[in-house]
Amino acid sequence: MNFFLILVLFCLGGCATKYVIPGNRFLTPETQGQAFRGQVELLQTNANQLTIDVTKDTVDEGVIYNDLSRMGFLLSHSFFEQFDVIWSHTGSANSMLGGKFQFYGASRTANGLEHKLAIAAMVGANEHETPDEAVEFKLGGQEFLIIYGYRFSEIVLAYGSFSHATYDFEGTISAPGTGIDGAKPKLKTKVNSLSAGVELTLNAFFGKLEGTYQQLQTSDTKEKLRLAVGYSIGLNW
Repeated sequence: MNFFLILVLFCLGGCATKYVIPGNRFLTPETQGQAFRGQVELLQTNANQLTIDVTKDTVDEGVIYNDLSRMGFLLSHSFFEQFDVIWSHTGSANSMLGGKFQFYGASRTANGLEHKLAIAAMVGANEHETPDEAVEFKLGGQEFLIIYGYRFSEIVLAYGSFSHATYDFEGTISAPGTGIDGAKPKLKTKVNSLSAGVELTLNAFFGKLEGTYQQLQTSDTKEKLRLAVGYSIGLNW
C-alpha cells in the first residue's frame, strides 16, 4: 500500500465515512398538557461514533465504535392534552422529529402525583456530500419508545424507558487509485436501549440526569454494549 493510499484511507476514515448515534434521549412520559404549551432543553450526552473500517482497503469489515461527548437539544410542544410533537437533535447526528402520546396518568400541567405511561416515535434522515466530493451518503433513522414514570411531588419525577432504533447508512466513495474507489457501503445499525433518570423541577426550570444502557448491532460488526450518562437543563412555558 503506497503513501497515497494510506493518506486517502486516513482522510476517509477520519472525517467522511462516519456517523453518530445518540446515547441518551431524555424523554419522560409526561406530555405538556393543554394546547400550545412547550419546553426546550439543552443536552449533554455520551454518543456513539461509528466509522466504516477501511483499513483493509475494503468497506466490508463493518465499523469501528468510539464513544464521544455531544451537545444537543430537545423541543416538545403540545397540540392537545395527551399529545406532544417532539424534535430531538444531537451534535453531528440526525435530527429526529416525531410525537409522544401519553395514554395513562396526568400531564405535566395537571401535575398529578401518580404513575405515567407514554409511547413515542421519531424519524429522521440526512443526505450529505463531503467538500472534496469523496463521499456521498444518506443516513435514515427511526426510533420507537415506551416510557414509564412516577411523579413523587411537584419537584421530583422518576422515569425509565425502553427504545428500539434502526439506522441505515448508504454511501458512495470516490477514491481513485484505491480498492474502495466506487464502493457503495450499506450498513444497518440496530440499537436497543434501557434508560433510567430523574427530573427535578423548580417553577419553570428543570434539570434531568439520565443513564442509558445500550446494545448496538451493526452489519459485519460484533455487537457493542455500553453505558451512556448525560444531563440536561431546560425551561417550560
